[in-house]
Amino acid sequence: MTKISIAAGSPTSDVEIAKFLYKRFGMSLIGSQKKLAMGAKGFFYTCELYRNDHVDRDKEIRDIIDFFRKKSTPLTILEIEDDQDWGNLDLENLSQYSIPEHELLNALDSSKGLYE
Repeated sequence: MTKISIAAGSPTSDVEIAKFLYKRFGMSLIGSQKKLAMGAKGFFYTCELYRNDHVDRDKEIRDIIDFFRKKSTPLTILEIEDDQDWGNLDLENLSQYSIPEHELLNALDSSKGLYE
């Protein structure tokens, strides 16, 4: 299994993005705005892939990437292995866990149909 965490790539105060997080994930508007204002350290989405709910996580991740692309807002996406814990990561050196959007989408595409 892989763990994924997503944040805005840089601080943003875009209200439409906050509303998207509110509508799509039930986050409060204030909470969404605070996370977005933190940029790459304001992770608003975290999940584990390749579990029983993989199809749902796949859809959520694709929705996030699509929406942020439409808004021309970059994302910071981190990936760690299932035996790692988010709390043990060095917050000042998160780039070592960073993956580009296309790499995550390729991983999701390669697992398409394996989880229903």
